[in-house]
Amino acid sequence: MTSFKTAIAICGLSQKEAAEFFDVSHETVASWCKGRRAVSNGVWNMLAELYEQIQDAADMAADHMAENGILPDALLSIEAETRGNDIPQPAAKAAGVAGLLMAIKDQGGLQ
Repeated sequence: MTSFKTAIAICGLSQKEAAEFFDVSHETVASWCKGRRAVSNGVWNMLAELYEQIQDAADMAADHMAENGILPDALLSIEAETRGNDIPQPAAKAAGVAGLLMAIKDQGGLQ
């Protein structure tokens, strides 16, 4: 697996969603994922910015759950609130799950 393919997966994006996010064709993203074409610095910069937004949203979600508890529904499906950040919905889900995992760890596990 290429670094790019791993990076978009970490950000919660499928190849199709990454194509929409970067405003390129699905074929372009597929070639980046297979290492057939070099990924531009601009695309890497966009991905790094998205990852930072995911981290920020995950931190906010974890803090919220630490203060208010983890709702049982969060174990089934969760999406972080992104507060003005226009990030793809799958990335907001990735942030929510990251926040959930941090909150579970911070409280010493689920009881």
